[in-house]
Amino acid sequence: MTPEADIERVNISPSITYGHPASVAEDKTIDAAERLRILKRWEQEARDLQRASDENMTGGEPSMLPEVRKAIDKICREHGLDEKKVSEQ
Repeated sequence: MTPEADIERVNISPSITYGHPASVAEDKTIDAAERLRILKRWEQEARDLQRASDENMTGGEPSMLPEVRKAIDKICREHGLDEKKVSEQ
């Protein structure tokens, strides 16, 4: 699989590929901006699951949102990235 295909797969479902948001933040095989985009996708996934949970449409899994936000904040802080600008690219 090409690196581009790997990134595409990760962007579709980051939680399946990495397991934990901190794993994305620590993955030095991809650049910080791409890691941030992956985490922003994971954040959206976590928000969607939380919304479904609020509507009693899931099995009650714990939300990953706090962990995702912590990883996003870490990357932004360490690399001087603006999450809103990176997400728009």
